[in-house]
Amino acid sequence: MKIKLPLTLAFLLFAVSSGFAQAAGGGQATKPAGGAVGGQVPKMKIATVDSLAFKQKVAELKVKYDKLETEFQSRAQQLQSMQSKLSAQEKTLQEGKNLTPQQSQKLSDDIEQQKKLYNRTLEDSEAAARKREVEETDAIYDKIMKSLTEYCSKNGITAVFDLRRMQETRVAVYAADSANITEDFIREYNKANQSAAPASPAKP
Repeated sequence: MKIKLPLTLAFLLFAVSSGFAQAAGGGQATKPAGGAVGGQVPKMKIATVDSLAFKQKVAELKVKYDKLETEFQSRAQQLQSMQSKLSAQEKTLQEGKNLTPQQSQKLSDDIEQQKKLYNRTLEDSEAAARKREVEETDAIYDKIMKSLTEYCSKNGITAVFDLRRMQETRVAVYAADSANITEDFIREYNKANQSAAPASPAKP
């Protein structure tokens, strides 16, 4: 059982500054605060991004999450061992073979204590994982957000929706595959940040 590390970057909507969008009619008129010019509606370019893909496909982040997975491997193994023991005890109790009433009660009490210990251990591990994730990845997520802003500015994108949040909240009923900028953005980000990611080990 692996500890599932939380995702720091889980934005629902990333709205790019209105300065990135050109008004209809050539973009030469100055837009008022409301966004429209002379009754015209500004052209919108909407995109979607799968933020969870960053963990595995952004080179800098993958290195950090691989490091965290290794760091918490012993805790994950401990939790797996505790869970296996609990499953075996519960099976023994349910089958009730060769158990006296007193033995059944003692086993039942022990199971309850083990469950409490397991839950405390799990909560402590999750809290520690969240803390370490923030320490290791926050600066990189800040870079990603800055790069995403620049990417949207360059490509005339006015708003980006997170696909995962859209699925969870059902805030949208349709999004064309062509609107998904995840792979293209990650490719550009990795290319621009090659020096920040560790080099691949040389093949023998």
